[in-house]
Parts: sequence; structure tokens; C-alpha cells
Amino acid sequence: MSGIGESFSSGVAFQYSAVASMFLSSSLFYFFIAHLLPVNIVGGISLLYAIMNIMAVVFVFGLSTGIQHYLSYHIARENHSAIMKLIRQTIAFSLLLSSLAFIFIYFASGDIATLFFHSSAYILSIKLIGIAIAGSVMINIAGSMLLGLNQYKKYSIIYIFINIFTYFFPLTILILTGRAVYLIAGLGTINIVSAMLLLAFVYRVYKRLGTMPTKTAKEPYHNIIYYSIPLFFASIMGTSATYIDRIVVSYFINLSSLGIYNFALIIAAAATILVAPVSNLLIPKLSTFFSLDNKDGFKNSMRILLNIVSLVYIPAALGIAALSRIILYEFAGPVYIIAYIPLIIIMFITSIFIGSTVLSAGISSIRKTRIFIYASGFALVSNILLSIILIPRYGIIGAAIAYSSMNGVNFAIVYYYARKFGINNYDISRVIKVWISSLIMFGVIYAMQGLFPYTMFSVFMYIIAGFAIYLLEIKVFRLISQEEMGYIISVIPDKLQTLKYMAKFLAYNEHSSTYDRLFRFIK
Repeated sequence: MSGIGESFSSGVAFQYSAVASMFLSSSLFYFFIAHLLPVNIVGGISLLYAIMNIMAVVFVFGLSTGIQHYLSYHIARENHSAIMKLIRQTIAFSLLLSSLAFIFIYFASGDIATLFFHSSAYILSIKLIGIAIAGSVMINIAGSMLLGLNQYKKYSIIYIFINIFTYFFPLTILILTGRAVYLIAGLGTINIVSAMLLLAFVYRVYKRLGTMPTKTAKEPYHNIIYYSIPLFFASIMGTSATYIDRIVVSYFINLSSLGIYNFALIIAAAATILVAPVSNLLIPKLSTFFSLDNKDGFKNSMRILLNIVSLVYIPAALGIAALSRIILYEFAGPVYIIAYIPLIIIMFITSIFIGSTVLSAGISSIRKTRIFIYASGFALVSNILLSIILIPRYGIIGAAIAYSSMNGVNFAIVYYYARKFGINNYDISRVIKVWISSLIMFGVIYAMQGLFPYTMFSVFMYIIAGFAIYLLEIKVFRLISQEEMGYIISVIPDKLQTLKYMAKFLAYNEHSSTYDRLFRFIK
């Protein structure tokens, strides 16, 4: 194994810090703009961010996953000369793509303003978001290169910086100027600075590779293009599917409704803090197993990660659903509380299909990326059709149903092909036990809200109560094995020995008898 990599467990730990910083920063960002700006302006900002995310995916051209996979593949084989050439070619290509992104948005700004914002007043903001899109393209590709080079710690540290300043720098400018357009200008500025920072770290690794022994190997760049093309179309369809309901809400209703609905989506994203780091790091990990033809290691990792993702995500999502009303009231204000039903719908449906995160990473790692075209295509069709049918009649509740339908469609297709390629390792009985435990916790916390007034202290107490209930259920229902807990313990810092001991206590021994387990638990 190449000497430039960092441990997977260390990478997960830093990734959790990076994602935590993103969630905290974005939450504070939207908290402030909800209290500083009218709800229709909040909706306009939400739509601008949606356009940025869609266009960034379009102009990344699928390279982020492609270069990540191929760099990890050659790292495992110590083909350093091939890696250096891939880095040079990718940087040149990404500069071209980011330039094209800005040019397109600049000249299309008038049409975008008329079609989606119904006002020419947003033309300048759309042009400024073009700068942010160009920076985002570079951030995505450069960040993927660091991940592909197994530089998990560097990647995470940089992303902590990016996540904090991406939200607080524009927000500071908004507070100083009082004008939302300067917020967008600040976003474009910080995206360009962040892209340059990531490229500087990639260059440092590049220089170090030049001093290391290497094997003779070549990787024609068209191989990465061929690998990335299916991901390109899949990512366009997938990202469009994610945001199409917001665009339809804006088109058929108004920006104020979009601003309210967007807060349901922001809070729904809270649960991803627990699984996003694992998702980002899965492809390099599984690609290494694929490179070394380690089928047993591949399938065992799939089983463990599927169980862990279910164990962590489902109770978190149902906990958010249980507290949806009080969270919206305290976080955004009384005007946003009507989004609690869409939030509950989204949380329950995404929980059912959360395993697609792991299955998709497994499919990417065995180079069957064409599958994502089918999955994303049908998910997009589902969201478009249901959005057009449901949103004009049911408003943001219809939007939540349309948005959530993508998860079911995507999971059905990914699960089918994961079974076909022999990489599925789903433990259905374990998932059912996790659901039973989570539903018990949901019912208790949801009922408790009627007993006390809505305050931040109440939110904190409900979270503690839900967490305690679920920890007890983990032990009673034997939801996590010692092997699986080993993955979790490996990312806990050594100085937190008490936390490690508690984690070990929660895990069950797969080889102990029922009598022994019961006796030890009672004791």
C-alpha cells in the first residue's frame, strides 16, 4: 500500500468533524436569514442555491467520482507516475469546465430570472452565482482528488474551513450591507478562495509523489471519461431530481412557499451528518478491496456498513420527525411551523431507503456506473411527475411526497443491481429490529411534546430522552455486534476511553448463548 495514504478510521473521524461543521454553519446561516430577511427573499436565496448545486453538478462532468476511483486504484498498486499524470490532466480539465460554467450562467441569467424568479431584479444575483458555480466545480474535483489520494485528514480539515467561511463570510457581508445581493457576491468570493486552497493541497501531494518509487503504468484519460460519463448523466438527473420540487414550488406557487418548504429540507438534512462521512469515504475503501480482488473483505464491509448506517440514521431521522413542530418553531419562527408535516413525510421515507447510500458506493467501486443512469433517470421522472401533479393541489405537502418518492425509486433499482452483481449483503432482520426500536422512541417523544411548552430547553431534554431510550433498546434488542461496534470505536479518539467503554458495553457477542446474554444484562 502506498505511503501517502491515511487510515480509513482516522478519515471517518475527521469527516464527521467536517460534516458537523457544515451542518452547524448552514443551520446558523439559515437561522439568521430567516430572522433578517422576508420569507420571499429567503425563498429566492434558496432557489439560487438550488441553481448553483444543479449547475455545479452539470459542469463537474462526473469527474469527481471518476478521478476519486482511479486515483485510489493506482494508490493501491503504487503506480505513482500514472497518478501524477492524472492529476495534471484533471486540473487542466477542471479549469476549462469551471470557465464554461461561468460563461453559460452569465449569458443565460436573463432567461433564468424570467422563467424561475418571475422578475428581472434577480439577474445580477444570477450572474454572481455563476462565480460561485465556477468555484464549486473546482472544489468538487479538487476535493475528490484529495479523497482519491487517501488524504482524508487534509480533506476534512480544509472542508471544515470551507464549511465555516462559505456560510459566515456571506452572512457577515449581508449583516454589514443589509442587501441580499452582497450575500451572493460573498458566496462567489469564498468559493474561489476555497478552490485555490484545495488545489494547493493537491499540489503538495503531487510534489511528494515525485520523490517516491513508482511502477511503470499508464492510465489513458479516456478511461476516466468513459467511467465518468454514466455518472455525469446520473448526477445531473439525480441532482435535478433533488431540486426539481423546489423549482416547481417556485414556479406554481411563490418564493414565500419555497422559503418555508426549504426549511423542512434543511432540517431533514440534519440526519445526514451521521452518514455522509461514511458515504464519502466508502468509494476509496471499497475500490481498494476491488483492486486487490478481496471479495470477502468487500462483502463483509458492505454488511457492516449497511447495519451501521441503518442503526445510526433511522433513529436520528425519526427523532427529528418526532420533534418537527418544536424544532421549526424554535429554529425558524412561527411562520415556518406549517412545514412540519412535509418534514415528517421526508424523514420516514428516507429512513426506509437509507441503505442505498452504501449499495451505491459498492456499485461505483466495481465500476458498474451505468446503473446510476437508470436510477437517477427514473428518480427524476418520479419527482417531476409527482411534483407537477401534487404541488398545485397540495402545496408543500405534495412537494414532500414528490421529493421522497425519489428515494424509493432509486433504492429499488440500486438494490436490484446490487443483488445481481453479488455485492448486496443486507441484514433484513437487523433492520426490522432497528425500525421497531426507533418507532418506540418516536412514539414516546412525539407524545411528550404535549406535556410541556415549546422552548429550546424542552428540545434539549427531548433529545436526551430519545437518545437514552434508544441506547437502552440497542442493548435489549441486540442491535449491534462487537465486530460492527469495532468500526465505530475505531473512529473515537483514544482520550475518550469512557465513551469507548460504553460503546463496547452496548455491543453483543455473536457467539454467546441467550442465557449468558440475559444473565450479563441483568447483572
